Amino acid sequence: MLPESSVRALRDCGAGNDAFQQFAVLDHRGRTRLRIPVRHSGEVLLIGRRPLRAILARGLESHIRWGTTVTEPPGAEFDLVVAADGTGSRIAEQWVSRPTARRSGIIGLAGRARLPQRIPADLREGLAFMIGPAGVGAFLSLQAGRGNDPAAEDPYVVWSVAAPLDSADGDLQALAHRLTASWTGDFHALVDGSEPGSVAAFPFYFPAALEPWPAGRVTLLGDAVHPMPPTAGAGASTAILDAVHLARDLSTMPLERALAAYQARLLQYAPRAVDEARPALRWQRRLADPLLFALAVEVGLPLADAGLRLAQTARRTGAFDMRAPASSAGRGLAMKKPWPKR
Repeated sequence: MLPESSVRALRDCGAGNDAFQQFAVLDHRGRTRLRIPVRHSGEVLLIGRRPLRAILARGLESHIRWGTTVTEPPGAEFDLVVAADGTGSRIAEQWVSRPTARRSGIIGLAGRARLPQRIPADLREGLAFMIGPAGVGAFLSLQAGRGNDPAAEDPYVVWSVAAPLDSADGDLQALAHRLTASWTGDFHALVDGSEPGSVAAFPFYFPAALEPWPAGRVTLLGDAVHPMPPTAGAGASTAILDAVHLARDLSTMPLERALAAYQARLLQYAPRAVDEARPALRWQRRLADPLLFALAVEVGLPLADAGLRLAQTARRTGAFDMRAPASSAGRGLAMKKPWPKR
């Protein structure tokens, strides 16, 4: 859907498949407990939101008017209003007569840190999640563009602490330090190295009710209709998918039919994207139990890591054929004899 110049700029400002080879799980002391290999079926792009938005807006400067507020339901002066104003959308709430988001009970604190001298080696291979006591977790991502596009940014690390909180006020960096008091000093160095003004708090949300909305000249897109925690990394890309489908439907059908087709399709794939974000939060709640946390960190995750490494070795040596048809002895896993038939 994008001009080739935009695609080149996005690749220039982001990182591709080679920067996302695995997903690592670390404990709060900085020890890697599990590495999950990632196999790509297509092209992946890791990019910051600022360059993403700057590149997508190129060539549209005369059509975009920032800071405009809708104060009442659209009237005759609009052909179509797309409520894409994020979680807690005022336009969506006016249109469906109820809030479209509900809190999950988790609040995230996040910031951008200048690239420190020491970062977990696993960040150079992909994304990382840290688990700590008391149901506190953290997400880490290295953002390292590789080109000279004007929107490109210097490398930095995104850190995000998620914890069961009712509110987050005051000095957010100090709160992040308190929540991770027993964690490795390298994590605290990231928090201290945050760019001024970059640290923010954001509650995690789920949809209040992901169901059809009234027909008319207003439609919903992105977090305004399907807010989701960032735990599956699917929020922004699902919103972009919404925009692609809506643009295609509007260009090929009359308005009323286009909006109906768009809504029906969104309500098929968006719930699946929201559901992908749920398991991480469930595990975070379970690991608030000290015994389960100790078992997971010292036994469960290392055992899973050993099993994954064994499976990788077996695939490389040809001991297993993961593509073999399922059998009664084992579904989808068949032994291959490592010696020739006689």
